[in-house]
Amino acid sequence: MENNQEIKLIILCSWGATSSQLAKKVQEAAENRGLSVTVDAGGTGEFKQKASNYNVALLEPQVRHLRKEVTKTAEQYDIPVDLVDQRAFALMDGDKVLDQVLKLMNK
Repeated sequence: MENNQEIKLIILCSWGATSSQLAKKVQEAAENRGLSVTVDAGGTGEFKQKASNYNVALLEPQVRHLRKEVTKTAEQYDIPVDLVDQRAFALMDGDKVLDQVLKLMNK
């Protein structure tokens, strides 16, 4: 990935409550590293309408059963989808989640 490419990440959960907390942590981690990252939080339901705004999507562990549905939407826009690392989620570890995103973007 080129360094100047902005990463637009969405973290999905059922209603957007825990994901907004995690999104803030990832945003802070990115700023600390001087990376251009926009992190949004949202519910899986609204992802269909907004998918084209993003280039990577993460699902929180509690909505892993929706992965197939989200992936189907994401594939139309060539967006990689993954589950947030369970441990990183439990610890609200923005750095670890950011590493995960960077890895996905390099695929």
